[in-house]
Amino acid sequence: MLSWRVTYMERTVPVPETPVAPASDISFTLKPDISLEHYRDLHLKVGENWLWWERLALDDTALGKLISDPDTLIHTLRVGGELAGFAELDKSEAEAPAIRYFGLLPDFIGRRLGGFMMESLLHRVWQPPVRRVTLDTCDLDHPAAIDFYHRHQFKETRTEVQTAEDPRETGILPRTAAPHIPLNRQL
Repeated sequence: MLSWRVTYMERTVPVPETPVAPASDISFTLKPDISLEHYRDLHLKVGENWLWWERLALDDTALGKLISDPDTLIHTLRVGGELAGFAELDKSEAEAPAIRYFGLLPDFIGRRLGGFMMESLLHRVWQPPVRRVTLDTCDLDHPAAIDFYHRHQFKETRTEVQTAEDPRETGILPRTAAPHIPLNRQL
């Protein structure tokens, strides 16, 4: 078994201005008709090092229903045409959309792209009747994740410990995924 601490967060203030890309070759776009194969590839490239496994465990029918739902919005970040990251937003709660996944590919971490991606996502989503945006992160995520979210005006609302079979043991992720996290880590 693997255990981790989840931190739930919310932001209650809108983004005042349209974010400006740090360079002209950077784009953040909605992907309205993403294929299962492309979504799984995105999820693996961005999340393998942080043990993002929940979406990868879904069968084609369940994942297809989720990513084709009109309330699920998937955006990708590109730098010079190259995929750099993605964000998945759940708008099923009109007043409180939730960021379900948010991350950069390893080669793009630390290049100040995450801030542009976050502010762009928040600016797009913050339309009436939105009153807050929520997300959750965990201690399996990048060590700077909570500080990053704090810088973007997210406040912690609660924490909890969760457990599941380690996805590296079940074969959902390769055993080499997230080498910095011990197999079957317990809190």
